[in-house]
Amino acid sequence: MNRLFSLLALVFLLSSCSTYYVSKLNSPDLGKNEETGVFTFENDSVRIAYNFFGEDAPVTIDVFNKMDVPLYIDWQRSALIVGDQATSYMGDNLVINGRTSSSNYRTVYDWRQSRGEGTFDGTATIPRGLTFVPPKAKVEQTKLKLANLFYEGIADSSYQSAALATTEGTVKKIKVRDYSQENTPLAFRSYLTLYVQDNTDKPRPMIFEQKFYVDQITKLTIEPNNLLGFRSKRGDTFFNKETKGQGAALATVAVAVGALGYVAEESSQRADKN
Repeated sequence: MNRLFSLLALVFLLSSCSTYYVSKLNSPDLGKNEETGVFTFENDSVRIAYNFFGEDAPVTIDVFNKMDVPLYIDWQRSALIVGDQATSYMGDNLVINGRTSSSNYRTVYDWRQSRGEGTFDGTATIPRGLTFVPPKAKVEQTKLKLANLFYEGIADSSYQSAALATTEGTVKKIKVRDYSQENTPLAFRSYLTLYVQDNTDKPRPMIFEQKFYVDQITKLTIEPNNLLGFRSKRGDTFFNKETKGQGAALATVAVAVGALGYVAEESSQRADKN
């Protein structure tokens, strides 16, 4: 049995492990609520809020219409820009399905006709380019995720060791690195186009562009939800997950399962001898 225990221990040692990169965002353009971490812009007409909490930074945009006339968000003319690469906020999937029928027959006068029957389905992308925001009301939509492997090029030696409290009351060692806007590994912009249709014939556009950048990365090997500081779900915080070693884990499990049969057979043979 000692051989079995050794193999099972090897399974846990070689099993897949995950590394989490928890990033904190800042902005040179927007104010940030210190309690919630949500970024906000506000003028006499609108209030725009950005929340990035979650895995791969889901971009949640909250637009409040402060005016007495309707407001429209033009997603077709809005985009998330990383470097010089722009990704439109627009695009929704439409599920298509239906039924067809077919049959063939011949009349007494030898006229030939046909009918068909069957089913079809598919997915098409349709533009939902506008979102209507009534006066004195708001809408909240999540259009994109900021999935980006920007953390891969960061040397492990560049992190500083630190300690954080967990929800279980223990303290875990983590690695942290701070950045400025000049040396950040990730900077991006949100380009948002709004317009109002008032008493004039032409819509009146409003363009808003806000900048964001990562100013801190925390590297850890436990799920972020286990950290006390992550439970508040701050809007300036998101995480990426990197998993390694899955192949080795599967192979080791296979070896261990084979070992179970070997040990069982070996035990049976000893019992027969006795």
